[in-house]
Amino acid sequence: MADTNAAALPVEIRRWQDVTPTQQIARELDQIFFESSNTKTFASDEVRAAFRERWFGRYLKQYPEWAYVALSADGSVAGYLVAALDEPSVIDAFTAATETYPAHLHINLAPAYRSRGIGASLIEAFASDAKRAGAKGAHVVTSADARNVRFYERVGFAPRARALINGSELVFLGRAL
Repeated sequence: MADTNAAALPVEIRRWQDVTPTQQIARELDQIFFESSNTKTFASDEVRAAFRERWFGRYLKQYPEWAYVALSADGSVAGYLVAALDEPSVIDAFTAATETYPAHLHINLAPAYRSRGIGASLIEAFASDAKRAGAKGAHVVTSADARNVRFYERVGFAPRARALINGSELVFLGRAL
């Protein structure tokens, strides 16, 4: 994993299908995924693997053309974005909003690479490609009080719907493409 000095290295945004996966890349992607997740403990290895598959792994397998990796000049992973062009909401309060903003994405960066414009570059790479493919809008869902809401607003997303789920307020942020 990159150290804090590595953040100064140039970063290249590449589509997942144009990257030759290595064990190092796989380890770094997983490290970023689990480090960025709010869920830190799991009842078993099977539950942990299912969590990874639901929120990350399935996108690499089912939608590799909508997955992007930010690679540092030294080959380390700075971050990633995984997405799907048509991801209907499983939250009833968000169903109508997904009709206008059907594409869905997840993005995470290694701590040393945050607040350097890399996340915005990942979003723009996906948004440009998704628009060319005919997607009319994209969305993310996060906790309403999460720090990342400000990031999404800076890159063009706006709150479109809210829902209370298991005592937590979630916000649906949408962006026209």
